[in-house]
Amino acid sequence: NSVRAFLSAPDGRSLGVINLPSDSTELTKNVMANWLKQLPYKTHWNQEQFLENMQTMVKLGQLQDSQNYQGATSAPESLHLHFVPFKQGMLYVGNAEPLTNEAFESAKSLADSFSIAYARYEDFKQLEEAKKSVDHALTELKATQSQLIQSEKMASLGELTAGIAHEIQNPLNFVNNFSEVSNELIREIQDIRQKTQDGSADSEEDQLLNDISSNLEKILHHGKRADGIVKGMLQHSRSSSGVRELTDINALADEYLRLAYHGLRAKDKSFNAKYETHLDPALPKVNVVPQDIGRVILNLITNAFYAVTEKKKQHPDGYEPEVIVSTKKMDDKILVSVKDNGNGIPQKVLDKIFQPFFTTKPTGQGTGLGLSLSYDIVKAHGGEFKVDSKENHGSEFVIHLPII
Repeated sequence: NSVRAFLSAPDGRSLGVINLPSDSTELTKNVMANWLKQLPYKTHWNQEQFLENMQTMVKLGQLQDSQNYQGATSAPESLHLHFVPFKQGMLYVGNAEPLTNEAFESAKSLADSFSIAYARYEDFKQLEEAKKSVDHALTELKATQSQLIQSEKMASLGELTAGIAHEIQNPLNFVNNFSEVSNELIREIQDIRQKTQDGSADSEEDQLLNDISSNLEKILHHGKRADGIVKGMLQHSRSSSGVRELTDINALADEYLRLAYHGLRAKDKSFNAKYETHLDPALPKVNVVPQDIGRVILNLITNAFYAVTEKKKQHPDGYEPEVIVSTKKMDDKILVSVKDNGNGIPQKVLDKIFQPFFTTKPTGQGTGLGLSLSYDIVKAHGGEFKVDSKENHGSEFVIHLPII
């Protein structure tokens, strides 16, 4: 236990605050004992005892020097100390003469009034703390609600994307199929002409047929490329099947890097950033849920593009935004890295990034999968999620996935 004393001069000036263990002096022991019994305590000091107590305060580190006479210019020759108990402490009155009964009763009334005022002050403090707690909870609730609304919007957007992709895929299939069939027909025509003309085919007609065949091959090439993009959109928009399959992580990383970049370009024409891939050509396939790991990679890439875009806004001149996606095999693991040269993540934020619903983005912009869910998905695959970030120098997120 300890005793805290707030001393003031007769004119109301504060003389300081003293903090002492309750058993440090005879005075503190007796005051504490009487307070526990809610009894008044009275004692008397002569000048020598007063100075002795002041020196004790100096030794205990509560006074700078012993020349502190409780507001007086010199040490009193006689000091009567009166302590009146109330619920939270003792009211101290020092006087050259003992207090009269009437004055002591006034001190008791003052102590009772102070006790009520202090209790109300404590209640007010508790209410203030409760209000802060409620405000904090309300802020978190609003943030959670906003995230849930955005998640619902993203789910609806996913369904819409799936519907649009299906509609695109039907005519796309016709384009691809007919380009292949048309190319076969051209080859048949060329074969027939060679036979009927005994090898003396018209060079101009052959050139035209070759040009048409070349055009059809280009149509087929770009049609298949578009087909791959549509399938990627479908895979990203549909709910995860939860079924693991051997997956080419290089193809997944490359596809989602381009999907993220062109998706952001479609939303914001001013968006621009350099991006590179360093993909290990000897990377083995891994047994994962491709939709889930694809979403994790897409989320990291989108976050990286967001980080470099924000830094570009702050440094419009002399800064080149860059995002690098790389893969490599290390022992029995595959490493997928997404690195940016953005602002980096402050240490106080770095400790929170994997918490549910935590985001540094403004409301309405943090609509991706989220690092918390991404972390859970990687963990569910038996992998690890690591981050290395230096403030003002950028961040690197690395996914470790077991090969077996």
